[in-house]
Amino acid sequence: MLNLSQKASNISKQKMTLLAVVISLSVLLPIFAFSSHSSKIYVDNDASGDQDGSASHPYKTIGAAMDKADNDTEIHISKGTYKENVEIKKGVEIYGSDRDKVIIKAKHEKDAVIVMNDDTKINKVTIEEGRNGIWVEKKAGASIINCVIKDNKRNGIQIASDGTGKERQVYISDSLIKNNGDNGIYAGKRKLSITENEIIKNKADGLILEAGVSAWMADNSIRDNRFSGVKMTLDGSKIWTKNNSIRYNGREGIEVNFYGGAGRIDIAKSKIVSNNRYGIARVQRSNFANSAALWGQNLTVSQSEFWGNKNGDISGIFHIYN
Repeated sequence: MLNLSQKASNISKQKMTLLAVVISLSVLLPIFAFSSHSSKIYVDNDASGDQDGSASHPYKTIGAAMDKADNDTEIHISKGTYKENVEIKKGVEIYGSDRDKVIIKAKHEKDAVIVMNDDTKINKVTIEEGRNGIWVEKKAGASIINCVIKDNKRNGIQIASDGTGKERQVYISDSLIKNNGDNGIYAGKRKLSITENEIIKNKADGLILEAGVSAWMADNSIRDNRFSGVKMTLDGSKIWTKNNSIRYNGREGIEVNFYGGAGRIDIAKSKIVSNNRYGIARVQRSNFANSAALWGQNLTVSQSEFWGNKNGDISGIFHIYN
């Protein structure tokens, strides 16, 4: 049998072994905790000499950084003008140091300046002078945050039609979308979150949402667009809007098109003022029974302010059949 002294010695050894394991884990766990974090690549238009994408030896072009990027990579861009067309790989995020002084200008004007694939993000850059400013691909969830998207030949942002599942959601927030040759934003069927943007002075409509869209749209300023501030199609859509300011647009503040299919648009707590035709125009695009009742069930307007709209606040039902 072990005497008391031997037992105490064995217990002490076990404690020391356990302590050693705990110390080892305390050293290793931070490594494991950070092993899944994003790698970072740096870009500086003024870079010269050795370029490996590190903070001290950045790449000169975004394209060079994108070639080296893989899933969960962040690309950080210093101030400057980058004349490139950039396709953002799956899982890559782009961060500018200053949204007004990091400028990505199309090298090939017939292409989009930025193409976004799945699980991508772009933040704090100016995007200009492409066919479209940003093109969001099918099967792509993407985030566009605090950007300036201007002076593109067609749409500021164009979102390809796809499903409305959460994995396909496109977030657009805190951005200035202006002076584009067609629409500020054009979205096919997709799940969308559009919040706290300025969508102004585009040469066609501020925002177009096609049939089947599932969207949350809040706290946007949509003004001074050549045609309507917002165009929406009711059929198959679930669109909830709140606290938007829609002013001074050349046609309607909001145009709602309806072909008779089930859907829902709710316009709440918004200011729809001083548009050149109606505040809200209701346009029926096909002949169906009980149209007035269906309009009432599917389009609701609540707690919103109207004034100064040239032809009135909410129109009667216009019947326009193609």
